[in-house]
Amino acid sequence: MFDNKTVFVMLRDGHEDFIYKLEVDADTQQAINQIIDASAEELVGKQLISFTGSYTPLEDETLMIENFQLSDDLKDAFRNPALVESFHPQNEDIPNVRAICIGYCESTAQGEKFTAAFQRLRKDQYISVDKLRLFFDRNTFKVDQRVGLSVGEDVDCVFVDEKLVFSSYYFARQIFDLSGYYRTANDIDIDKFISADVIDLGENAAQFKEKANSWVRRKIALINDSGVLTQFTATQIKKLGKAAGIEIKTENKKIVFPEETEQMKILLSFLDEEAYQGPFSKDTIRSTSKRRIGRQQ
Repeated sequence: MFDNKTVFVMLRDGHEDFIYKLEVDADTQQAINQIIDASAEELVGKQLISFTGSYTPLEDETLMIENFQLSDDLKDAFRNPALVESFHPQNEDIPNVRAICIGYCESTAQGEKFTAAFQRLRKDQYISVDKLRLFFDRNTFKVDQRVGLSVGEDVDCVFVDEKLVFSSYYFARQIFDLSGYYRTANDIDIDKFISADVIDLGENAAQFKEKANSWVRRKIALINDSGVLTQFTATQIKKLGKAAGIEIKTENKKIVFPEETEQMKILLSFLDEEAYQGPFSKDTIRSTSKRRIGRQQ
């Protein structure tokens, strides 16, 4: 997939991203290409599951976003790597490198075809001068004050056949803006949830909205989008909850929202169809992911 390809770095300065070419010798380029190639092949060789935001892939699975759009800057770099400015750290300091990447462009009968792999750069991959780094050379340890980067063994994203393939949304979003593919509730969505005919948050509504973290906002977005709060009454939801081993309190035809955090999470998970009663243990289980495999007729 990647052989004798140019190595790039993606830098972030404020809210802007910049692409630079990493100048390396032939042996280093080959070594980086081999590491990235092996990891990329392994990632795209797994079973591809469409990303929904509600499913955590198994060991032999990976997630994908179809029709993903690379930025124009990345496309330009992959088309003409010779025209990309080289990366030169200044003042013995490494800027905020977002990722290391390898990519290229091919011309096909259907048009341009881009292929690329991306590895986010973790803090421990920076080699800086803020500590004394000792390297063994000719039977002696010596201080080395040069800055640098280290390349890990795993890639976090692969772009191939117009698909972005990744195993972790958390890591992938550190490289790309995936907000358009993973919706979280904004304040308007939360107001809609709070004002639903079947929900009663009472005097805790304002506090609930203020303290809603990313997990809660994601659940509210999924619940709102599912239509469950408009398609079922509070009595029906309570009955379904009881069948799943989940106690739901209702008053005046509304669901009384629990104040205790864990009970609140169980209720939100149930409304998003991610909480149920174990068929054998009879314990209430809150799942961390879900994927539809069929619908009961």
